[in-house]
Order: sequence, then C-alpha cells, then structure tokens
Amino acid sequence: MPDLKYNDYWFNYVLREDPNRIKTAIKEEEIISDGGLKIHLNIFDEENPLKDTIIFIHGTAVYSRFYAEACYKFFKEGYRVIAPDLIGHGISQGLRGHFKMERFTNIIYDVVSYALEKYKGDIALIGSSLGGITALYYAAFDDERIKAAVCHNAGIFANGEIYKEINDKFILKILKPFVPFAAKIAPKLRINVKLYLDFKKLANTQPVIDMMDLLLKDDILSNKYTATTMRTHIKAEMAKPIELIKTPIMLINGDQDILFSVDYMTRMYNRLTCKHKKLEILKNASHLIFQENIDESIRAIVSWLREIE
Repeated sequence: MPDLKYNDYWFNYVLREDPNRIKTAIKEEEIISDGGLKIHLNIFDEENPLKDTIIFIHGTAVYSRFYAEACYKFFKEGYRVIAPDLIGHGISQGLRGHFKMERFTNIIYDVVSYALEKYKGDIALIGSSLGGITALYYAAFDDERIKAAVCHNAGIFANGEIYKEINDKFILKILKPFVPFAAKIAPKLRINVKLYLDFKKLANTQPVIDMMDLLLKDDILSNKYTATTMRTHIKAEMAKPIELIKTPIMLINGDQDILFSVDYMTRMYNRLTCKHKKLEILKNASHLIFQENIDESIRAIVSWLREIE
C-alpha cells in the first residue's frame, strides 16, 4: 500500500482555533509497530520539552487530526500531546478498518514505550469513543506505566456487553447475529460504518452536523470496517476484569449521547475499584464532546489530572 499523506482537509474539523497555527504546532513522527507497520504520530511539543505527556486515541473510522483542536488545547494547557493514527486509520499503514482490540492495545503499548524512551514525566491516556474503550482496555493490560486513563465512553466488548447496553438498538439487530458467522467465512468482508452508525445523529449543533457531512467525504476516513473488526466489537476480552484495574480512571460522557447512556456509564464507574476514579457527565452534551463541548471537556479532564498528581 502506498504511503498516505495528510492534506489540509482536516481544517474542516477545527471550529474555533486557527488551523494553520495548529498545523505549525504539530511535529510528525513514525514508529514501527504491529509486525513492521508504520504508525503515524502527531506530536505537539515545544523546543524546551514539556513535562508530562497525553496520548490521545481517536474514535471509530476517523483519525487523529479529527481531534486536532482538542489536542492543541491540551497542549496549550501545558501537556505534550502524542496523537497516533491507529492501524488501518488515517495515514498509518494497515488494511483500512481491519483490526482486533489486542492489536490496538499493542500499538498503544509501543506508543507509550516511545514516549517513555524519549521524554520524562508522567503519561496519561485520553481516548474518545472507540478510543475511550481502547484506553480502558489498555489500562487493564498495562497499569504500571501510565499515570491515568481518561475514557470518553467506556465499555466492554466481551459477550456483546456494549451491544446490550448501547442506546441505538438497531446496531445490535444488524450486527450480533451476522458478524461472528461472517468473520469466520469472510474475515475481510468490508461493512460500511454508515450502515450501523449515523454520524449526523452524533451531534447536537448545526456547525458540527455540517462537519459530519464533510467528514463523510474525507478521502482518508476509514468508512468500512471488516467482519473481523466487527467481531472484536462483540467478543474482545479485557486482559483482566475492570474491577481489578489499578490505574486511575476518569469516565466522561455527554448526557445526550445517543450511543452510551448515563446509566451504563454510572454502572461502569461503580465497577471500578481503583484508588482515584471520576465520573463526569456533561449536561446538554452529545456524543461529540471534543467538538461541541471542547472547553468544558478539557477543563474537567485537566482539573482531574492535576488533582491526582
């Protein structure tokens, strides 16, 4: 597969800041992970390196620069930010939309290793949507090397738990009976994400609804996931039960999230036994908190991270 490159189409996802200023702040690096694939990193840092690092994990189908404005704002709060494009997403290598959760976990492990080798200070994971679930899975896998994990959306794929709880029951009706069988006979069968996820319903405000129209035209959107990927959304086990995670965990969600209910997030929070935990429910907020509620989200997250220093 030829190497992909960013163009400036991601400027469409920046609503408040100057996208050219954000672009200037980004340094691009690559690491080798997942058996030799190039994983692209967007790094926000200064000539005099910042003390602590945030690794920001993107959500379903999108890539790191969909969250460029949020990453830039975390940077302005005094954090180095490393935002990878996960395998098969953005301009990282790998078959588009083809992965298992353990591959994501291994890639984040390598990004953490990169940060530990290159920089001093603490490392926190922040993930949005599928990235929030990935951050939770990573905390179950490796709770020794990171300071904290902030999960926008948090859920467990094993035994179809998320699909029992998710607000949009249409997803469950389509996927649960079909996907395990399809993954066995045609593991790379590609399923359009739009069949089970209505991007425009994720937002509450017109500017972000309009942004979703532009997102669906993005050339590097991974808009099709394979049957193998969809099976991991139903079957993937955590390295250990959520109750045994030691890493401090913050769960953050909007109260109008059409996918993950406040009730489910509350029950997930109650299962956590880590010393420092936090549940933050943003009022009148949609699924896209890092686009529509960006300042409120960042204030809550930064405040919590500073509390546990």
